[in-house]
Amino acid sequence: MTKEAAGNRVPKKETFMQGVITLIFSQVLVKVLGLIYTLYLTNRQGFGDKGNGIVAAAYQIYAMLLTVSSIGVPNAISKLVSERVALRRP
Repeated sequence: MTKEAAGNRVPKKETFMQGVITLIFSQVLVKVLGLIYTLYLTNRQGFGDKGNGIVAAAYQIYAMLLTVSSIGVPNAISKLVSERVALRRP
């Protein structure tokens, strides 16, 4: 008796290209939403140059903290995955 016949369905594995397409789509969506938000914020009544200056300064701090906090994550993930592959564990 196969697993499908018993009612236990085997989950489909995501292919590499499906993962790539999902990442591309999500990045485009994030960029479009950021553009819409930035356009709204810069054209808002009463926000002006002072508000834009505050947002620009805050963004620089945010970008620096994001870079520092995520600098080792891709390396750590690739190390963990390569260890699992070397040990042949799922």
